[in-house]
Amino acid sequence: MATAAESLLKEVEEKRKREESRLEAELASKQEEIRKKTEDEIARISSNAKAQTADLSQRERIRIEGAGKLQAKKLLFDATEKMLENNLASLKQEFAGFARSTQYRNLLPQMAQYASKRLGGEIGVICRREDADLFKNIGSVNVLSADLNSIGGFKAEKKDGTLELDLTFEEILRSHQDEVRALIQNPDQRA
Repeated sequence: MATAAESLLKEVEEKRKREESRLEAELASKQEEIRKKTEDEIARISSNAKAQTADLSQRERIRIEGAGKLQAKKLLFDATEKMLENNLASLKQEFAGFARSTQYRNLLPQMAQYASKRLGGEIGVICRREDADLFKNIGSVNVLSADLNSIGGFKAEKKDGTLELDLTFEEILRSHQDEVRALIQNPDQRA
């Protein structure tokens, strides 16, 4: 009987070992499957992270480049504006020098005739104190006031006061400001 019990015990032991081997193989298979899934997930996450990093890096580079270009344009614009302001100030100084010249004294009567023609007849002028005597010798021109604060030129109005024309150097410069700016910025375009 001992042999039947031993045989049964041996058979149970072998069955246990086979089951244990099968479970160990199944465990090893499951561990390998989990390891592979984990590696795949890590690779996918890593790939996504690299793509996101590259995208963010590209966006940041574009933003920084754009900001740099914008800053450069602003600096160029500011420098150009400063240059234009300086050139306009120089031009006003030239006008002031011209207003003290003989050429100006000869031009003023022609400007008065132009104003008289534009306004239709006799005109009254508001001029600088130093120009008042020049208008007294011009027919169809009456000096209304000699207290104009201007570099040169005058303001004219029709005798009945219905129309007026500003021919001060400042107004002439202001009304042609775009043309003057273009000439200052592109001096080669002078005709």
